[in-house]
Amino acid sequence: MIGGSRRRPQSVALVALIASLLAGCGSDGGSNDSANVASAKRGYVVSSFSYVFPEHDGDPCPGGFTRGPAEIRRDEGIDLPNSCPDPESFSDPEFKTLDGPGRLPGIDLDGVTSTVGLGGTCAHADFSGPAGEPGIDYGFWRAVGCVRGFQKDEISHIVIEEAVVNGSMTILIDVDGVDDETNDRAVTAQIFGSTDVPPVGADGELLPFATLTIHEDQTFHGALGEGEIVDGVLLVGPMDINLRLNIQIVDGNQSLSNGYLRLEFHEDGSASGQIFGYQPIAEAYDIFGIQAGRAGAEALSYTCTGLWSALKSEADGHPDPETGECSTISVAYRFEAVPAFVEKRGLDE
Repeated sequence: MIGGSRRRPQSVALVALIASLLAGCGSDGGSNDSANVASAKRGYVVSSFSYVFPEHDGDPCPGGFTRGPAEIRRDEGIDLPNSCPDPESFSDPEFKTLDGPGRLPGIDLDGVTSTVGLGGTCAHADFSGPAGEPGIDYGFWRAVGCVRGFQKDEISHIVIEEAVVNGSMTILIDVDGVDDETNDRAVTAQIFGSTDVPPVGADGELLPFATLTIHEDQTFHGALGEGEIVDGVLLVGPMDINLRLNIQIVDGNQSLSNGYLRLEFHEDGSASGQIFGYQPIAEAYDIFGIQAGRAGAEALSYTCTGLWSALKSEADGHPDPETGECSTISVAYRFEAVPAFVEKRGLDE
C-alpha cells in the first residue's frame, strides 16, 4: 500500500468471527433478518493515517529539497524575518514544487486531464493512476512534495500517525447497507471526528471493537455519502468531509468539498483506503503557516512565504468565474482502520 502498512492486531480476525456468530443469535430458524441487519452496518476507527505518497520513476525532486529558515541560516548566515503572519511580505524564489510525473491510487476530481498551460482549469499537472490512468488530482503534493518535512517517515508523517493512535485526532467511519462485500450498488458512508481515545493493546496497536462516540461538534461530521462496491472496493462520494487535524501545536479543521472515500474490506475485519477532496488553500495555510508558524517552518523546512506561493500556484479547484484563480487544492490521504462500534449519540438519523 502507498505510504506503507502497519501491523494489524492479530486479535481482529478472532473478534470478528465472534461478532459475526453473535450477530446471528436471536434470529428464528426460518429467518436471517437479524444477521443481515447486523452485517449491513460496519464501523471503523482509523489506526493509521497519512498523506498519499506518490511513486516516481527516478528522483521526483532533482533540484533537491527546498530550504527552510534553519538551512538558510546555516548555509548563508541569514536569519530570515518571520513571514508567517504575512506570507506576501517577501518572496522565496528558491521554494521548490514537485513538477515531475508520479503515480498514486487517486481520483480524477475535476473530470479533466490537466497539464500546465491548459487554460480554464487553474493550470496544473495531474498525476497518473497505478496503471497509468490519466487525470489524478493531487495539487497539495505538487506544492509540498519537495519539502523534506512532508516526506514519508519525516516529522509531519510521524506526528499525524501518532495523533490517530493517542486520541488527539480520532477518525471514525460509519458504513451502512453492505449486503455483499464484492459488489453492492447501494451503500452509504459517513466520516466523523471524535474526542474519544481509542483503546490500545500492549503492542501499541488500536484494539478492535471499541465503542467510540462521534464528536459533539457537528463541524466534524462529514456529510452522508452514497456509493457502491465494485470488485471488493467501496467508493462513496461526492460529499463534504470534515477532518479535525489536532497535532501538537496545530488544532484545525480540514473541510474537504467534492470529497470521496475509497475503502477496501479485509478478511480479518479491518479495512484500508483513501480520502480525497478539495481543501481551501486559506485553510491549509492557516494550519501550516499561521498555527504552526515559524516553529513549523523551522521543523519541516519551508518558508511560509514559499509555502503560500506554492499553495496558490498549485491550487486546482473552485476557479473564480472572473479571474480564473482557484481557491482550493486537491488533497489525498491514505488510512488503515480496525472495526469499531460508532456511537452516533445526539445525531438525528
